[in-house]
Amino acid sequence: MSLRAGIVQRALAYIAEEMGSVLKRSAVSPNIRERLDMSCAVLDGEGRILAQAEHIPVHLGSLSWAAKRLLRSVEGLVEDEGDVAAVNDPYITGTHLNDVTVITKYKDLWIVNKAHHVDVGGPVPGSLNPKARTLYEEGVVIEPQLVAKGWEPLSSAKELAKEVRDPKTFEADLKAQIAALRTGHARLRELEERYGSVEEYKDTFLSSSRKLYSEALKEGEGEAEVPLELPDGGFAKIRVRLKVDREVEADFSGTSPQVPFNLNAVEGVAYAAVAFFVKASTVPEGPVDDGLYSLIKVKTEEGSLLNPRYPAAVGAGNLETSQRALEAVVLAAPEGPSAGPGTMSNLILSWRRKVYYETNAGGGSAVVSSDGENAVQWGMTNTMNTPIEVLEQEMPVLFTEYSVRRGSGGGGLRKGGDGVVRELVALDDMEFTVIMSRFKTGSKGAAGGGEGLPGRVLLDGRELPGYSSGRLKKGSKLRLETPGSGGYGRASSGGRRYSGRRGSS
Repeated sequence: MSLRAGIVQRALAYIAEEMGSVLKRSAVSPNIRERLDMSCAVLDGEGRILAQAEHIPVHLGSLSWAAKRLLRSVEGLVEDEGDVAAVNDPYITGTHLNDVTVITKYKDLWIVNKAHHVDVGGPVPGSLNPKARTLYEEGVVIEPQLVAKGWEPLSSAKELAKEVRDPKTFEADLKAQIAALRTGHARLRELEERYGSVEEYKDTFLSSSRKLYSEALKEGEGEAEVPLELPDGGFAKIRVRLKVDREVEADFSGTSPQVPFNLNAVEGVAYAAVAFFVKASTVPEGPVDDGLYSLIKVKTEEGSLLNPRYPAAVGAGNLETSQRALEAVVLAAPEGPSAGPGTMSNLILSWRRKVYYETNAGGGSAVVSSDGENAVQWGMTNTMNTPIEVLEQEMPVLFTEYSVRRGSGGGGLRKGGDGVVRELVALDDMEFTVIMSRFKTGSKGAAGGGEGLPGRVLLDGRELPGYSSGRLKKGSKLRLETPGSGGYGRASSGGRRYSGRRGSS
């Protein structure tokens, strides 16, 4: 690859990163400004990813799956400089309704960002209705529409904001997304003024990326099946057959049919799980572009948990089912690590018109060379920790414990990472929702390692199901104990032993 092509490739990546910095610093909601639950990218006119900032894995891989759908959906809408379209339909964008995608154009290139808005309407605060069967029971479905011209928000942006519980926050975060696109547009212009059209270089650096990842792949194949707890007490299963050669083929045939809950996940989620594993296990520091994504082939069955028929609800599928899809890929991979926590351990609090959302850390996977890390955002989330001081400022709560859940990781020659304990007291009446899918089965170990402990949710000392919602009365105590990961390898007499034990409650 020529020096100039390499410079342009890196410059595009930094443009995506700078867009993320602008979005972070401009947003109002803690979910974006603190947790960084957003992602940014640059596409070519064919829908190929030219650069992505390393933000949220479930956003990034799913955008490659969604890109052509997205460009078709905004055809004829975005024509002039400063035109911005918005859409959140998961069957177009690849994730769930909370992730509002905005897009604009620079010459033949497209600039995109996606951010998780804590509430997009619907009957349940946070728009992750556990009883939803369709998208329309989760929140407002934003079909592709213009929300800005000449970078100035249109009345349509205000109309969308009226549909949510906290219109001011929604509108402010949407403006922050538009500002990030404007920054990307300006930086692309500066780049081309100095180096010429990106079109001259893109095929060169995409080919280089593809070769980089292809040569790092280790040949092999395997299969795995993992369970997913359902709100009715039953289980679904995610099954994958993985084949790795110079490309990666992941066949999810045999996965359970779609379910009458919001745990379905559009096909982009399965694609994102495979893409994340490939990048993490080959060249973690490598570029994120179509050179990587072009190596990945994913097969799902229509009408299944990983490819539901429109308009099946998919809100928690992006959160929970995505983690299990990744877990299946991890366990199917030859010499792969142990399973991680398998859940994002989601918490939603609603007080008056304010809604707060976060994912909570769990145990990190153990590998042949090291123990799993404690208290990490594993897999498809990659968000930051929300400081308890921020949540205490946003909502009337007081934290009484935030600690590592010692002993929750699985035993083995290499121990699984431990989850966390997060306990708070409500200082006023409010509503809550918890979505923690790993509360019956533990995370599997690898190479004979032991299982991690499943998670627990307790309200005033009484254990609740992992899918729970209700009211917190003033003085109520809510406690989350997140799952640990599986261990790696059997502990032998010559090796270090470790036995998982029940986390304190």
